[in-house]
Amino acid sequence: MLMVPPEILKVAREFLGLSQEQVEKHAGVSRATVYRVERGVRDLPQYALLVQHFYEQSGIEFIAPIGDRGWGVFNHNTAGYARELNRFEDLGKSLPEDEAPPPTETET
Repeated sequence: MLMVPPEILKVAREFLGLSQEQVEKHAGVSRATVYRVERGVRDLPQYALLVQHFYEQSGIEFIAPIGDRGWGVFNHNTAGYARELNRFEDLGKSLPEDEAPPPTETET
């Protein structure tokens, strides 16, 4: 199994319409870990694979690069509804809460 790049894992989460908190609840990894995996922290390959597997079990298919084409992501949950993709309410908003860095131990 190829390891999916961190940016593609984030896209997959957004395709599923999940926040980092929801991934934490259902995948069994902390929100801070999801945040770090999506940022490409290199010392977390086992957690990146765990998150990747959770997305695959949730209906995401990762399509490996072929030739000069990059990674692809297919959401089987929307296969019959080509026009029903996730909608971003306000692209002008600041960083969503689930995209902000998690608080450090000293901030809580």
